[in-house]
Parts: sequence; structure tokens; C-alpha cells
Amino acid sequence: MKKTLAALAALIPLSMAGNAVAADKTLTISSWAGPAHTMNAHVFPMMISEMEKCSGGSLSAKVEFGLASPPAQYDTVRDGVADIGWIVYGYTPGKFETTKLAELPGNTGNATQMSVAFQKTHEKYLAAAKEAKGVKVMANYVHGPGNVNTTKPISSYKDLVGMKMRVGGGVANDVGTALGVAGVNMPAPAVYEAISSGVTEGVFFPMETMYAFKIAELAKYTYNNPQGMYTTAFGLIINSDSYDDLSDTHKACVDKMTGVEMSRTIGNFWDEADTLGRQKFEEAGGKLTVASAADQAYFAEKTASIEAKVVAAASERGIDGAAALAYYRSLLK
Repeated sequence: MKKTLAALAALIPLSMAGNAVAADKTLTISSWAGPAHTMNAHVFPMMISEMEKCSGGSLSAKVEFGLASPPAQYDTVRDGVADIGWIVYGYTPGKFETTKLAELPGNTGNATQMSVAFQKTHEKYLAAAKEAKGVKVMANYVHGPGNVNTTKPISSYKDLVGMKMRVGGGVANDVGTALGVAGVNMPAPAVYEAISSGVTEGVFFPMETMYAFKIAELAKYTYNNPQGMYTTAFGLIINSDSYDDLSDTHKACVDKMTGVEMSRTIGNFWDEADTLGRQKFEEAGGKLTVASAADQAYFAEKTASIEAKVVAAASERGIDGAAALAYYRSLLK
């Protein structure tokens, strides 16, 4: 599965449409974000190609857009409207608490490193909480390091106080609150319009969005924290009944796209997307500022209480939250 983006690009027209020979079983993949997003441009075409190759063409899948809004993707797969989907855990408040451990400030690494650590931590600790109902979690992953992206330059986290910022879900919300921003919640695809219309003055986003959501056209200033500001936890899920109804042969093909190696593969794609996003950002005249040591210390002080809150919430789900976080971070060293 470790193919380059260039090699997989050739598969996109065939894979997104399905095999020319009708498959015995075709799964429905619910997706969102635009066609340029790495999940739609690379991950799902790769998955469809691998399904067809593994099964000799008897198992395939098709990607459907617009089945539900991003926050409703979990319910869409759980309820069987789609067989497979990708979810932002933080878009479903109250349903997932343990996954926030992977989003915390102070977690450092790229998308691949953190995604692999996330999946290993899920298997060792988080899965026992049984937060996912009616679905099988195929793989967990995160995007690359989150940044502050603004329409006007900032030189410190202190400059964010009172600014209208899209903060996303999960731990990103807590970070925004701790920094004093006027947080605005909305799914990622709505951010471009929100910035262009002045509803927000910026967004908490990783570099890949500069290309995937065209943020480079609007937010010309990025503020980065090398110590880790936040990230976002995602899950690739399949409806439990859909999986159980598969033949043993088809289950084996789906199983090949689960676990640590799948998390690694998706993380690799997101890292390549970050590289592309950085390129587009620079081409658009964007300016990247790295937080000073003093400002990193200020950020750490302002957000210090978030970790204890997240660990406690995870522990309430029946796992050892502190041990899970320690294990996760040990994998990033």
C-alpha cells in the first residue's frame, strides 16, 4: 500500500468509478471535503484498487459525496446509509473522549508518526472503552501539526485574544478557549467562505488545507509551535453489519486495510499533502512565523489544564487515561 502519490494518481479515474467488470459486491464509501483532498484524491482510490486486486475484481467500492454533512458522517455509517466513511471524532461531542488524547498540545511529530502512535494506543488502551457503536474502526489517524492561520500577521499567541477564529472540534476548541479567541465552529469545508466573507479572521488548520481547502488564497500568515499546538483525530470506519455480511474472502481483503499499517499509509498521504500545502502557501506569498521560546512557554501555561481534563474524561470511559497518554507519547520519542 506504500505507493507514491504520483503512482496512485493514475488510478484515480478507474478507481473512483469502479472496475470496468461489475463486482459481485460494491461497498459505498461516504466522503466529504473536495476532490483535491488527500482522502478523496489518494486514500480512497488506493483502497478501491486494493480491494479489486485482492478479490480478483469481485469486491469493489464507490465513493459517494453529499450523503451527509461532515458532523453526521459517523451516524451515516453506523445507520447503514453508507458502508465505509471517515469521521472527525471531535465533530460528535460526547460520543468520543478517549480519542482526544491524540489531539493534545505537546504531542509532537508528523502525521505518520502520530497516526501510528494513535492506532497502537487505540489497540492497547482506547478500544477497551468501546466508544464506537455499530461500526468497526478500521484505522485511526491524525492530520499533521495544527497551526494558527490568519488574514493579518500575529507575533504572539497573545494577539489572538478576541480574534474570530474557526477552531474545529475536540481539543482544538479547548485550545481556542484557553487562548481567548472568539471561537467559531463549523466543518472544514465551510471555512473558505467564512474567511472570505469576514465571519472569521483565521482558522486553526494544518498545512495540507492550504491546498485542499484553498486556504492559501485567504490566510497569508501561519503561526507554528514546534512543541505541538494541537492535531485532529480521525477514524476510518465500516458499518458492523456491512462487514459481517461480507464473505470470508472479502473480509480478508478489507482486513488488509486496517490496523497500524493502514494508519501509517494514511499518515504518509497526509504528510505528502502537508508538503504540497506548504508549497502552495509559499507560492501564494504566505509567511510562516515560528513561535519564540517565550511564546511557546506562554502557550504551554495557558493550555496546561487541558491535558488533565482530557485524561480524566478518558478515564471515565473505563481506561487508564494517564497510562494511555504516556504510552502514546513514548511512541513519539
